[in-house]
Amino acid sequence: MREMEVVRQNPAQDEYLKKLLKEADLTPKFISWDDSKVSSNTPLLLVVDHDHIDTLIEVSKERDLKIVVAMNNRREFKIVSELKGQFDKIFGFIDLSQEIDYNTPLLKNYLNMNFSASVVSLDKLAGDLEKIHDYTKSELTKIKDLHDRLVKVRIDTLKGITVTSKFMAGEKSGGEFFDMLQTDQSFLYIQAGSDSYILSSMIISEMEVLKLSAPTTSMKSQSESFEKMINHHSSEMGASLNYCIINVDLKTLTAECQFKGEGYLYYQNELLDFSHAQKLKLKPSEKFYLLSAGALKNLKELNPKLSVKNFYKDNQDKNTRDLINEFFFEVSRNKAGNFLIYDALMSVIEIEQKKLYQL
Repeated sequence: MREMEVVRQNPAQDEYLKKLLKEADLTPKFISWDDSKVSSNTPLLLVVDHDHIDTLIEVSKERDLKIVVAMNNRREFKIVSELKGQFDKIFGFIDLSQEIDYNTPLLKNYLNMNFSASVVSLDKLAGDLEKIHDYTKSELTKIKDLHDRLVKVRIDTLKGITVTSKFMAGEKSGGEFFDMLQTDQSFLYIQAGSDSYILSSMIISEMEVLKLSAPTTSMKSQSESFEKMINHHSSEMGASLNYCIINVDLKTLTAECQFKGEGYLYYQNELLDFSHAQKLKLKPSEKFYLLSAGALKNLKELNPKLSVKNFYKDNQDKNTRDLINEFFFEVSRNKAGNFLIYDALMSVIEIEQKKLYQL
């Protein structure tokens, strides 16, 4: 079993790391950041936080071989942007808050692609790479299959509002995400995505920052700051970005909607694309429906004859859960494998009837 040096400050994750490395046929040699005298020719994993970015950069500069960087939780992925200059030395990132099976394929690929026991022929190397590729796809399939079985229709019941959502995983790179926040007077819904894994990680990090700051500052101000930051990341990286940001004033039931990229909002029998901002005057018991960019991309490739507007009209007698399930049946009926081509998300936001509003 090959040894892997693991540089970390806090030993709290050591048991997790031992199990993770064992799955990749590795044994850990733990080193603290305070005495991080690492070898130059062994597998290396650095558990990094904001305090150790400079040290990580120095270590990577001194090595010809690539390293793996680990974060304790997804909130820390916001520091990825500060490591852009070292991407050629970083093989990949792992999230220690995820299940071990989620991180194992990357470590196995890292070991096989960077630390072969001896020089091999090109034919054997090609064969090994093909096996690695097949194994990675197999592991990814298991993870996504587990995700699809666990994440069905999700219902969030908030003060005066109910949000019903469903997500299905796709095979293409990147991802789509959604989250929501509420105070006594405001409700914020965010749906965002990109075809870039790094930008997707940054979006998640900015969502975490927003959730931490929202209780103490204006929700609208924070959502504007979030929108500004993800647009900045997208522009800096040259990566595509889609989002839908909806601020609802719970006193007046006025909804301000900011959009970018593809997507649809269906409200009062009107299908509104994401080409420009919208301001809606809502009423109790009303619903509006949101389709992500990924959902539309899947429709175009898998079921191009389906009219989104006609779908809503034909299924308006269904309850919310059945309508969402019917949509995903239509969008996935022609898929070739277990998953869609792209991540897809549909949400229905419903205003409660019994709550008193200022109309």
